[in-house]
Formats: sequence, structure tokens, C-alpha cells
Amino acid sequence: MIGHGYYQRKPRDGLEVYPLRIKRWRCKECGRTASVLPDFLLRYRQYLLRVIGAVLALRYEGLASWAAILGQVSGSSYPALRTLQRWCTSFGEQASRWQKAVQEWLAQQDSRSGWLDAQGEALQADSSEQALLAASEHLLAWGKSQRVEMAEYGLDKRLHFLWLWGAKRGLGRLV
Repeated sequence: MIGHGYYQRKPRDGLEVYPLRIKRWRCKECGRTASVLPDFLLRYRQYLLRVIGAVLALRYEGLASWAAILGQVSGSSYPALRTLQRWCTSFGEQASRWQKAVQEWLAQQDSRSGWLDAQGEALQADSSEQALLAASEHLLAWGKSQRVEMAEYGLDKRLHFLWLWGAKRGLGRLV
């Protein structure tokens, strides 16, 4: 891989736009280009991962209506309703596959996890989206037990951790 310039990306969080230069790389063998995004961005999404995570939590855990979500994220630089719906649809399409991978991982790494209890939280989830968000809390708890630098990660960072964890396992798109 050799350096192949940069491209501009302007991720936003609803209040501010953060202009970034994303490094591009070119493979000498096949000629294809690739870029490495910072871990707070998702491919094909212009909002920061924490904004997307907050919307998903409101929709699937808070069971908030679209009107309620728009009321909490209203403003000129916040996403439009259609964008929020696309995020939730995409998350819903991926949730069962990701949730299965998290459950298998927890069974291998932390068989005492409350998520694996046959009478526990997994049965209480009404949808695969809710189940994945709940399982991500247990995955984060496991991650905190493994790495000291994750001690300050809270619920607001669980989607971030889930994304990093899944990307390392080749799970593909999350949202």
C-alpha cells in the first residue's frame, strides 16, 4: 500500500461540523484504493457515531416515537426524519446477525454473563434491535474487564465499542 492523497469528510454531531482529511491508500498489486476512517465515523454516514447511537437508544430502548426523537434532536444541523429512519432500518437489518455474534462471543469469553441466563434479559427483548443494544452492554462490561483504558466507557460509548469489536471480526456494516 502506498499513500494516494486525501479526501475531505465533514462529519457532524448536530451542533458542529468537523472538517477532516481522510488518508487514501493504493494497493500496488491490484490498483484499488482504500481509506481508514477514524473509529468515531461509520462508512456512508455523515453524523458521528455517538449521534447515531443516541438515536438508536431513543428509538429501541426508550421506545420513543419519531416525533419525540425529532423533538430531542431538533435544530438546523440535526438529521432529517428520513435520515433517522434510514439509520434505524439499517440497524434493524444487521441486528440479528450482530446479536448472534455477540452472544456466541460472550458464551466463549464470559459464560457467567447475565445475558446468557436462560431466564434473563435476552428473553425480555421485544426485537433484535433491543436485544443487540442490551447485549452490547454485556459486551462492553466484558471489554472493561479486559482493558484498563476502557474504564471510562459508559453506555454512551457502547455502540462505539460494539462497532470496533465487530469490525475486528469482519461483521461488516452495523448501521
